[in-house]
Amino acid sequence: MPDLYARVYAKRGARSLARIAAIFGLSKTETGKLFGISRQAIDEWYAKGVPIGRLGDVERTSDLAEALHRQFKPERVPQIARACLPGLEGRSILATIRECGTVVVFDMLDRAFSYIPQT
Repeated sequence: MPDLYARVYAKRGARSLARIAAIFGLSKTETGKLFGISRQAIDEWYAKGVPIGRLGDVERTSDLAEALHRQFKPERVPQIARACLPGLEGRSILATIRECGTVVVFDMLDRAFSYIPQT
């Protein structure tokens, strides 16, 4: 079985896609919704690789997932990603990625973690 996974995840972007799903605690259907595609298309991305035109979206989302994984307790990330946040105009991280991309979320995280109290 490990050889099967090695072959599947060797496809372009499939490892990043699997990491996104694992960190955010997403099903294939939810992962598809995140990228605006169907569950069947996600299966195809795993099998054939992420299309070149969407690879940047997947890699940026993977980078964001990894950043959240480093900043917070890993078991809390799925809850944080689904919570409505004031820094994202009341949207969740997942909804913001779906609607606006990752830049808005990265900006919010930069503001949140660069806060230095005035003395």
